[in-house]
Amino acid sequence: MAAFAFHHPQMNTKQIRLSRLHKNLLSLLLVCLLLHLGKPFLVPLAIAAFFAMLLFPLVQKLQRLHIKEPVAALLAILMLLTALVALGTLIYYQLKSLEADLPQLEQKIEEKTHRLQWLLYETTSLTATEQEAIIEEKKPDIAKAVFKNARDLLVEGFLILLFVFIVLTYTFFFLIYQHKIRVFLVQLRLFESQRESKVLLARISAIIHDYLKGTLTVISVLALVYALGFWVIGIEHALLFAMVTALLRIVPYFGSFLGIAFPIAFALLTKDSLWYPVLVLLYFMITQLLEANLLTPYITGSRVKLNPMATIMVILLGNLLWGVAGMILFVPLFASLKVIFDRIPQLHPYGYILGKEEHTEVS
Repeated sequence: MAAFAFHHPQMNTKQIRLSRLHKNLLSLLLVCLLLHLGKPFLVPLAIAAFFAMLLFPLVQKLQRLHIKEPVAALLAILMLLTALVALGTLIYYQLKSLEADLPQLEQKIEEKTHRLQWLLYETTSLTATEQEAIIEEKKPDIAKAVFKNARDLLVEGFLILLFVFIVLTYTFFFLIYQHKIRVFLVQLRLFESQRESKVLLARISAIIHDYLKGTLTVISVLALVYALGFWVIGIEHALLFAMVTALLRIVPYFGSFLGIAFPIAFALLTKDSLWYPVLVLLYFMITQLLEANLLTPYITGSRVKLNPMATIMVILLGNLLWGVAGMILFVPLFASLKVIFDRIPQLHPYGYILGKEEHTEVS
């Protein structure tokens, strides 16, 4: 007797959907693996691409002055380097000013240490002599750690210089060959027409340019606001801590909270009253509210249309794959991807989950 197998249409549909899900998950895993393994190559490339998009309008203005493209690109990069060197010099002299106050700071730390020792004596069975013996015992390990850190610092300094050279070289060639790269991306025919590809590339370039320019403007304004606030509160070296707090804002959400930890810790170490760190924290919270609701929307605009949940997930993914560089680069990168997702019907759900669109009912 022949056996007849009946296949229900709903079962076939479920199998197709499950197979599609498996392919999507496998593709996502492969992309993440390639991003992680290709980090040494991709990170400087991505930074250079973003720098090129930031500098490209400046190159165009220089070309209108009848300056040849290679010279205009070189001048734009030199201007960028000048700004970075000026910022680094300002931070260096602020650190030198902090170094001059180290004896006074050491005295304050010693006073705080004695208070902590007294607290430990009151709450534990360790006497002051036993605590000092533990510190003396650990001093050789501390000295070794300091020597190792100094040696590592020299190596890291050389690697950073090499990294900067590679990034600037990439930036120069991106600016020189920007037209060729754009034509290449258009010729890939990822979309139905070349015109649509050109419009998409223009939108992505505008998003990244506006995001970087807006972020730098916000950081500059915040540095001034923080410096004024810290100075009024009475925190020494207000400009240094303001610059550090503002610069770390380049990492959305997490950077600002990491940056404010430095002036709060400094206030705790150098001031006798707890009101100083409390005032610093309150001022920071008020500034964050104003920045999130007024400053950033007005300056940066709504180009980067990632919702807060997606932004945090993107930052954490960037940290997982590329470290600190990923936390900075993945936000504009995924904002660009969202533009592509919104243009391709099959990828609309990914653009929807990343975006800020209002809630719509799904039938």
